Amino acid sequence: MQLLRITVEHDCPFSMPLRRHAGVRATHLCHRGSEALLEVHGSEAEAFAAVVAEYEALGGSAVLRGEDGLGALVRFATCACCRSGRVIPAIEAAGQLYLPPSAYGADGREVYQFLAHEATVDTALLARLPEGVRVVQTAVRPLSELGFEEGFLVPVGTLFGELTTRQRLALVTAVRRGYYRIPRPVTTAELSTELSISREAFEALLRKAENKLVSGLFPYLVLGDVPDPAAAGSGTPGEGRRGRGEPPRAEGDARRAPS
Repeated sequence: MQLLRITVEHDCPFSMPLRRHAGVRATHLCHRGSEALLEVHGSEAEAFAAVVAEYEALGGSAVLRGEDGLGALVRFATCACCRSGRVIPAIEAAGQLYLPPSAYGADGREVYQFLAHEATVDTALLARLPEGVRVVQTAVRPLSELGFEEGFLVPVGTLFGELTTRQRLALVTAVRRGYYRIPRPVTTAELSTELSISREAFEALLRKAENKLVSGLFPYLVLGDVPDPAAAGSGTPGEGRRGRGEPPRAEGDARRAPS
């Protein structure tokens, strides 16, 4: 089995507004043409409002709006894209299974993913797409391991929404500078200098960000057959010196966490 990724361009009623207003993107959830939901996000209020207004003119209804005023969930009674471009029905007719959601970028291009049988994309498959649908890129990679039972669609806000701006900055800086690589090419002291804060303050931000991420991911990590050492009455290796329930101290860990 393979994962097939197709990027296309066409005059889709859902993607065309994104071409006219820069900095707005949408994620598309489709129920076999009978209903569609678009999660819309923008970086600038005027452009975002213009796109939502165009979607409402097409018959959409904003059923939920983000607190920041730059996000909305727009519901359509029918899927306009399936009626015009028919990308999903055309590829599924060849025996490939659509894996939602699809993404509409700020450039109006659409990205779809399917579960396919073949390791290559032949011209016969792409020829099934209607006239006017231009294939920009295709990519195929092997399905190397099973994991669909744990592949629930999770809103990003569930995982990242609790992070503050400073916690995000600390985490992004650490990842970009290779802090989580083995061996580490950078220390928290060096990272804190880049952000013009103390090492203790940087480590506190990083630990809080990590704690929120792990807490958000935990309900999905335990969906599979993951044993609980505490329930079995056994501890984790090396816990004796720290005490039960106390996490290991990270490299450069501060003994006090400033606010």
